[in-house]
Amino acid sequence: MPNNTKKSSQRRRFKVPSEFGQARQSRSRKNRPCDACRKRKTACVITSTPPCLFCKGRGIECKSSASDSVASGSALSASLFASAPAPQDATQDGPSSNSESPRIALNNIRPSSHSDSIEVIPAPCLQTLEDNENRTAHSMGPAAEQDTHFLASFRSDVLSGPNQIDAEFIQVYKGSEYPWDPPVHFCLLQDEFTAHDNIAREEASRAIEELVEPHGPTLIRLYFRHIHPVLPVLSKVRFLRQYTDDKTKLPASLRGAVYALASVFWKSEPSLQGSLHFQQHELADLATGSLQRELDSPNLAKLQASLLLLHMTPNRTDSIAHPRTWTSTAQAVAAAQMIGLHQDSEKWNLPSWEKRLRRKLWWATYMTDVWSAVCHGNPPHIYATSFNTSPVTMDDLRSEESIPEDLRSLVYSSNVGFDVASGARFLELVKISQTLREVIDCSLWLSHISRLAPPDSQKMEMKNRGRLVSLQGELHNWVTILPQCLTMPHLEGAISIISNNAPLHLAYYAHLALLYRALMNPATKVAKAMPSSSLRLWFGTALSDFASFTDFMSELNPENLRCFWGCHARSQLILCGNFIIYLFVLATESGDVTSAFSLLESFHDTLQRLNRQVDSISQLLLLPVSLRIDSFFTQAADRLRGGPVADSTTTTTSTLVAAPISLMNNP
Repeated sequence: MPNNTKKSSQRRRFKVPSEFGQARQSRSRKNRPCDACRKRKTACVITSTPPCLFCKGRGIECKSSASDSVASGSALSASLFASAPAPQDATQDGPSSNSESPRIALNNIRPSSHSDSIEVIPAPCLQTLEDNENRTAHSMGPAAEQDTHFLASFRSDVLSGPNQIDAEFIQVYKGSEYPWDPPVHFCLLQDEFTAHDNIAREEASRAIEELVEPHGPTLIRLYFRHIHPVLPVLSKVRFLRQYTDDKTKLPASLRGAVYALASVFWKSEPSLQGSLHFQQHELADLATGSLQRELDSPNLAKLQASLLLLHMTPNRTDSIAHPRTWTSTAQAVAAAQMIGLHQDSEKWNLPSWEKRLRRKLWWATYMTDVWSAVCHGNPPHIYATSFNTSPVTMDDLRSEESIPEDLRSLVYSSNVGFDVASGARFLELVKISQTLREVIDCSLWLSHISRLAPPDSQKMEMKNRGRLVSLQGELHNWVTILPQCLTMPHLEGAISIISNNAPLHLAYYAHLALLYRALMNPATKVAKAMPSSSLRLWFGTALSDFASFTDFMSELNPENLRCFWGCHARSQLILCGNFIIYLFVLATESGDVTSAFSLLESFHDTLQRLNRQVDSISQLLLLPVSLRIDSFFTQAADRLRGGPVADSTTTTTSTLVAAPISLMNNP
């Protein structure tokens, strides 16, 4: 009886003979599904021979294990892209070292000791959010279409048909028990575009390559010599590997941006003969047009293109920052947020190289946002509570910078390895941008007190002014405590392009001008006449600190100006030039008037000298500030005389030295 009871309690097993490797319709019992579809409990459709439609769309191996026994759903992750321990840096630091590195890897999951008779199918693990062919990963934030905690326990795909998956929700971080540390999911979307979109992309790609032929590799070398040391947004090895294997796999916008930026430096290389048969704007137009279509599926490469396309040579007709700088920056910020760069990826199940690149690109986007906002006097798009990305480090900048032997033909010998000075320069610019962001926050709030008049406005004003004073103390000795590799004397004599520190110093002085403007606010007639006003209290310190700016400018030579400065340098020069005018006009003591005019005159002389010495491209950097300084020298004297504005810049020193009080009284 006990034996019969035991037998009856056992479930009878029925085995249906099945095969794998032939055409298979959904729900077929004769032909086995592949392991991936069986685990997912989704339709496994094989049109003729493997792979099935699902595995083919993801580029993973389509196979069926010998045994029909599959681990239960509780033993494996509910998702194809199961969360796994983060890859070790030592093994994941360089995906670009092999040209055919797999996009999907399998985790070997060992069954528990009490179930050795059960075969456990390895669960595929997402190894990158980037290199999934024809699929783009979009960030899913707190306000996404589904709650992130719910997605962690129940996941479903978005189907457009019985056998077609349009989108999957994948988990890259399982979160913790704390409510402020939720799971992180991405929507892995199938990239499908209309025929005319695909044709337009292909035409843009072909047109760009035809335009630069046969100079593409040379332009790549020029880019990594002149642009990359100042703006290291590319992953050097990754880009060069993709360019070598199949450059058309890189977005046309990114190739066009790299070619266009490098083309300006063609004449700077003595070894290059002749001239290019195209203009920079031709490449930039093609790349920009292509980018608008490519951003339908944003990724890291397209964000890189967005950031680089901001830095094209300005038009000679532009005397202020072009509005496109601001709108294009907004587009870049949106793309960065779309792919989740505003979230800290340190604990995510991603390879080390990708986490490092994501951090570097986020902070490059952050800097771009801050300085583009300054160009137009707007509040930045990125605010303190909108991101939690960890700080970028020197190791992040060092990643993917040492070129392997087989790629060295695409760079000059001086650019084969990582340059520590370039990394230090980027990190220092990030710090300056962060403090500038604080200055903007404090000064914006102060300027709106009278309109908003909150109950605690006086308390908040004191808090913000205290923070501004603290920032001034932190930056007071900035030049003297810089590493030797970032100082301006490093540029004297035989100047190396890779040691272009002048843009960093200009950014510092522009930041200093804005800081003192915030500290001295409001710059009114009443404040000028009141000895206890912030304007009067900070005037002497501002005048003394900003004297080093004119020293910096006087050290510049034509070779410095031929280097890459970036699109924000013109606005930074305008801020500095206008601040000298600001000091001159607001001076009250005769000694301050003389000192401020001395700065103004020195700066004016430097601009005139450089304009005589440099080429037409370099003059574009100086043009907007030169127009303003020249106009001031002309109009200040004319306003004093009470006559119409003159066309000539001729005036006398004695007239202008007496100008400040009259100019304030006759705006």
